[in-house]
Order: sequence, then C-alpha cells, then structure tokens
Amino acid sequence: MTMRQTSRPLPPSVPLCGHGHHPQIVTTEGAPTGHRLGTPCPPLLHIECYRCGVATRPVPLKKAALAELRWTDPSLSHLRIPISHLARHRGEVLAELAAETPSTLIAA
Repeated sequence: MTMRQTSRPLPPSVPLCGHGHHPQIVTTEGAPTGHRLGTPCPPLLHIECYRCGVATRPVPLKKAALAELRWTDPSLSHLRIPISHLARHRGEVLAELAAETPSTLIAA
C-alpha cells in the first residue's frame, strides 16, 4: 500500500493559531518508504497549519485527543514541530510503536 494523506478543517471548538489561518487535521495511512515489513503501521494523525509552518508530532489515530491537546495547550508547544520535519517524526513514532509491540518469530 502506498502512503495516503487526507485532511479536514479543525472543528470550530478548537481555537485557531492565527487570524485567517486554516489549520487542518491530517490522517496518514500506509507505510512510508523504508518502513520495515511486518512491523505495525497504524494510521497516524497530526494537526498542521501551513501559514505558521507548524504541526503537532504525529500520534496513532486512536490517540487523536492527544494531537488536539498538543495543538491547544501552550505548555505542550515543545511537541509542535516544523512541517518540514513531519516525515522524520512519523518514522520515529512508527519505530516507537514497533518497539512497544512484542515481536513474534516465524518458524522456517
């Protein structure tokens, strides 16, 4: 499967980052190039604003509330990253998830 991203506007309940900005909730599905076969690759979610050039660090889709918290809570601003670093952080998150998942040996 190739990687696919879909986006939608933030709900009105989430504050905007600036006047005239249109941040998006982005869902990424599929494995990035170089992803190790057989390791978990769940859909990831982040929030981004191209006008600010900032995004939240990706999280698994089941932890979507964490992405919103990282976007709205000023004390978590250190978990916002430049958009240009998203690919690297996506790889780090997938590696962390793979390390948490017990590996199973395949008998030959």
